[in-house]
Amino acid sequence: MHKFLRLAFNYIDDNKYDTQDYHLCAVIVRGGSVISVGYNKLNTNAFVEHYADLARGPRRGFCLSTHAEQDAILKARNKVDLKGCKIFVARRKRLDQSPGMARPCPICENALANYGIRKAFYTINDHQYGKMIIGPTGETHDVVSDITHL
Repeated sequence: MHKFLRLAFNYIDDNKYDTQDYHLCAVIVRGGSVISVGYNKLNTNAFVEHYADLARGPRRGFCLSTHAEQDAILKARNKVDLKGCKIFVARRKRLDQSPGMARPCPICENALANYGIRKAFYTINDHQYGKMIIGPTGETHDVVSDITHL
């Protein structure tokens, strides 16, 4: 497994989550260095609502919680230019602690494209990971591979 996906799992293990049934962590990386770390949270804010509105339409009530990718962007966006960074997103299921699907949703795809993050690596299960290429207008292309080839 890639060292930054492993690192995301370490951050998950160290973070105190609310009562969510799944725990996600997003690590933004540039040139081999961690720029920001974000976690999924139950709360929302204007940033989250803005990208939810863009993806789903005004006030649809879909995913009005802070996603790990959004949290990582929020923590870094005023400190560093995120263009060219990569993001690694890992999910651990609370019930059995197994890795789960952590593919960025359409809301997060939009935010990643807007901030110039063009590559997202994410867990799928114990044996697979995904790599998402994000185009400048938000179009995506995914490649799924065996976890040992990351």
